[in-house]
Amino acid sequence: MTRQETKHAAGVLIATAALVAGCTAPSPIAPASAPASVSASAPVVAAQAPSPAPELSPAQAKAQAQRLAIEAVDQLQNGDETAARATLDQALALDAGNDLARKLVDQIKADAEKELGPVYFRYTVQRDDSLSKLAQQYLGDRFLFYVLAKYNAIANPSRLAAGQVIRVPGKAPQGGTAPAASGARLQPEPEAKPATVEAPPPAPPQQDAAALIAKGIELQRAGDLEGAYNAFAEAAQRDPGNRDAVMQREGARQAMIRRYDREAAQAFQRQNLDLAIAKWDRILELDPANRKAKLESERALELKKKMNEKFGAK
Repeated sequence: MTRQETKHAAGVLIATAALVAGCTAPSPIAPASAPASVSASAPVVAAQAPSPAPELSPAQAKAQAQRLAIEAVDQLQNGDETAARATLDQALALDAGNDLARKLVDQIKADAEKELGPVYFRYTVQRDDSLSKLAQQYLGDRFLFYVLAKYNAIANPSRLAAGQVIRVPGKAPQGGTAPAASGARLQPEPEAKPATVEAPPPAPPQQDAAALIAKGIELQRAGDLEGAYNAFAEAAQRDPGNRDAVMQREGARQAMIRRYDREAAQAFQRQNLDLAIAKWDRILELDPANRKAKLESERALELKKKMNEKFGAK
């Protein structure tokens, strides 16, 4: 064998040995690499669940419910019944006894014709009128504006226009003028033509007064102080010299003042400020010099203003 052939054979043997050694040696296990987005030295932090919203105290829940009820009033005033329903559901979930919220829900669900009855008179809207004002004047509660709007098929209560003729439930006030709206024009429903038979002569004022006093006493026993007061006042008007009518009227007036003062205080404690203000305002109509009612009404108005500013109510 030549020298060159010997070197070539040795090289082949060395290469073959290296190849065999490479195939039999165990492969090293590469360490798992950390995710590219996480630093190898950074500690792993577990994801934290969001902290639950703090529970409201009973007083806070009542205040929040009242704020929502007032917001629903604005929504209904603008004819947005769907939004008002949702807002009132939230209010009643916070305070199931909220008077204003329940009253508004009842009006949304009510059949206005059945609720207010078939008897009505026609009223021509004046420049400063609103359905809330008319509801207070003729239904005794300004928050009954929505059922009055439904009674007149008015989709947006805030768009009541001067000169518009609407239906007001009940009988038209005597004399054709509204008791609290100066210059208001009432248009009673057309009356049937009088019969040809002569009507009997009118009863003497004393007899009318006695009948009205008896009616007032009956209404007072039934708990209808407003009706009793009106009956006694009319009796005193028809027969000014009737001392019994005057005394009964004054007694009913004082009883109404005591009742409304008690109801206003209870409404204030429940933070139903609108109802409390309405009750104290009614006392001032009955007794303009009542200092307590004036101060309490001002206090409620100031508190309502602060609550509206705090909760962002309109």
